[in-house]
Amino acid sequence: MNRTLVAVIASLAAGFAIGAWSAGEAPGPAETTGVVQDFDTGAPLETRIAALERAVAGERDARLVLEEQLHALYAEWERFDSPEMDELLRNLTESSRAQQQARTQEQAARRDPAVRMRNLQDMRTGQLVAGGFTPERAQQILELEDEVRMQALQAEYDAYRNGEALNPWDVVQGSQNGLRERLGDAEYEKYLLAQGGRASVTVGDVINSSPANRAGLRPGDQILGYDGKRVFSMDELRSMAFSGDPGEDVIVDIERDGQRIQLVLPRGPIGITGSGGRMGFRPGFGG
Repeated sequence: MNRTLVAVIASLAAGFAIGAWSAGEAPGPAETTGVVQDFDTGAPLETRIAALERAVAGERDARLVLEEQLHALYAEWERFDSPEMDELLRNLTESSRAQQQARTQEQAARRDPAVRMRNLQDMRTGQLVAGGFTPERAQQILELEDEVRMQALQAEYDAYRNGEALNPWDVVQGSQNGLRERLGDAEYEKYLLAQGGRASVTVGDVINSSPANRAGLRPGDQILGYDGKRVFSMDELRSMAFSGDPGEDVIVDIERDGQRIQLVLPRGPIGITGSGGRMGFRPGFGG
């Protein structure tokens, strides 16, 4: 688009405007100058001359408006058709191209398994650091995870070689227990909480006439310990309750409404449903 094309468009617009005015369809300047829409050829000469003068004045006003619009178009064209604007458009194009290239490279990197693994490790490290571990200790914990993961794979391999049935859940539990032993209960609790997990068992339903009911356990209680040992999951609680001498009195550590209390239950089935517990890493299986 250049000046010649702009001028042609403006000239055509002027022609259409004048033609529309001549047909009695042009509002705007013609109306404001009092143009007679229906020219009476039988009117007195003075009246017809006055009507023609108003018509000529209306045409002149219309042309002035169109000339102003044409000058405005020229000014706009000058603003866009300048070295500065060309430089700006070139910079915007180059910036857009660079951004698209960066996005393409980022998407390709995300599909790279090595990059995805590094991102996962960085995320896990960030979780542990946010949970109160130092970056050095967080890295050590991730290395411990790798060790117990490899132990889980070795256990799977040994079971396969010996023709033994392997319960994957038992392997996961064993790996978690192994990590807990390496960290200790206090640090293991901190480790679980850093990943959004729970470090206790939340009591759900309490069965009527059960040991839990008779001892005073309530829905919503948090079971923290059983027989002096820290409890992190319902599986651990069940395993502890089913071991040892049946019927012996056991102290159970509870948190209720922010307060720590102790209840005494006989060893054996407790009579509750529970939820929550550990949510550490998942060892996974592979070759």
